[in-house]
Amino acid sequence: MFLVAKMTSGPLNPAQPARILLVEDSPYDAYLVETALKAHQINYELTRHEDGENAIVAIESDPTLRPDLVLLDLNLPRREGFEVLRAIRAHPALVDVPVCVLTSSEASRDRQRIDLIGVERYIHKPPTLERFISTVGQAVREMLASARGADEPPHDERGGRDGDKS
Repeated sequence: MFLVAKMTSGPLNPAQPARILLVEDSPYDAYLVETALKAHQINYELTRHEDGENAIVAIESDPTLRPDLVLLDLNLPRREGFEVLRAIRAHPALVDVPVCVLTSSEASRDRQRIDLIGVERYIHKPPTLERFISTVGQAVREMLASARGADEPPHDERGGRDGDKS
């Protein structure tokens, strides 16, 4: 199962929304990610997979899949985040897509495994709402700007939302 949420761009911002792939099983953490994107006025289209198996199937079966950024939890049901990351890095169209790991894991072994596979950011999920929104929103903003070769990622002046689709 996957969910798509869109945040519409206002008339003052004709830029295309950032396509973000979120692989996160926690509805609460997914909500916090969206809250961070909105708080940082990022214009986005979010596709969410709730487990590693569905994410890998989507990655391997959709040759047109090309997000601007992947946000990946490590502790997922059915297939772990490491397997999802390996599938991303093995997909020719995704090999250079920036990946940010968002995890509650504090295990040094997890960090070492991630470093071997390669990610652009590793964020231990902040414990407070304010820090989560600030840290994740700023990281996404910086990564999108870097990936698009611009000073600023697409942003939404209105902060409106188009709706959810399943």
